Amino acid sequence: MATQVLGALDIGTQNTVLAAGEVVDGQLRILHVVTTPTYGVKKGIIRNIGEAVQTIRKAVSEMNQQHNIELYEVITSLSAQEIKTNVRKGTTSFVSTKVMNEDDEIEAQEAAFSIETPNSPDVLLQRFKQWFKVNNHSVESPVGMKGTQLEASVLELSAPRTAVEALHSAISQAGMHTVETIFSGCADAAAVLDQQTRSDGALVINFGAGTCDYLAISNRIVVAAGTLGIGGHHLTNDLAQAFQLNQDMAERMKIERGAAQIQPDLANERYSLQSTFSAERTVSVHAIQTVTTERVNETLYLLRDILLRQGVVPSTLHGGVWLTGGTAALPNITEQVSTVLDCTCRIGVPMDVIDVPEMIQMAPYRYATAIGLLKMRAKTLAQEVRKPSFFSRMRAFIKG
Repeated sequence: MATQVLGALDIGTQNTVLAAGEVVDGQLRILHVVTTPTYGVKKGIIRNIGEAVQTIRKAVSEMNQQHNIELYEVITSLSAQEIKTNVRKGTTSFVSTKVMNEDDEIEAQEAAFSIETPNSPDVLLQRFKQWFKVNNHSVESPVGMKGTQLEASVLELSAPRTAVEALHSAISQAGMHTVETIFSGCADAAAVLDQQTRSDGALVINFGAGTCDYLAISNRIVVAAGTLGIGGHHLTNDLAQAFQLNQDMAERMKIERGAAQIQPDLANERYSLQSTFSAERTVSVHAIQTVTTERVNETLYLLRDILLRQGVVPSTLHGGVWLTGGTAALPNITEQVSTVLDCTCRIGVPMDVIDVPEMIQMAPYRYATAIGLLKMRAKTLAQEVRKPSFFSRMRAFIKG
């Protein structure tokens, strides 16, 4: 029997990734991946649908022509500074003490759901179960317990309706159907974290070109998530302004000599460049790295303060920080993340996938979002096959 080909589309600020995969004997196999420059997107949000449609069509065409794969539906991701998180609580009461079951668990969580109206400026992206209380006592699961009152807490992620509708419209105009839209940070976590790390607690940071997504997990529960409107492009812009360069020259400078910490062994080196203001000149590598280090530090301290306000202390997440996105290639960035957030930091590499194409092996952190999307889609389809009931689908939805 032919296996179903799964498609994942990650429209980033700088690059768009289209990935195809299939499930073989319970394992996700990556068939092919194509990447193309993104147009019409700023800080993760589509600003020009026409340009975004052309970007997607180019990726689809390359997948078809180079790998003979036609994708008709995709799971996609969204990263936007305006993504909001809300913790909502719902309560179910019983006339007399009863033994609680999975339906009671679902009902309590449904009571916590926000009501989305057609005129609402925001739409729901995902929901995550957080905790339960039976007669005001915290429990991991109420199933099988006795009580007269069950309280549930749910973390909801919502995004601007205009951003979601623009994304779906662009995909539709490019000739494909969106089966699901996932917060980018959740897809990255699905790609790089195993069950033990989720239990230990971990923070996943996608430091992309236009945004910085984060998702914190403690004891297998999503406790914080969001997006900063800061990314690798800000480092490039800082260099362009500091040294009076165009964007292309500044980007090349960042790639060739930028760093998240000043590197003493390169401090005396000079970097040669040519600008519109002079025929040829050089600047010190120390000066270049001073600029990039300042921006990285500003971003990391801002993220740390946001996490602390959300009740997350990074040093207590024993699984550490996992870094993905293009800016993860910046030299010394894991060391700087460890310094600012006071915990270990690793480059995130997608796990539990087979037949990974060479281009992903060379820079796996760049493709974590797309691979995570494929993994989430494969999991959803498997749950639908094994548990076709309404309550099982609802339960999978709640768990994210």
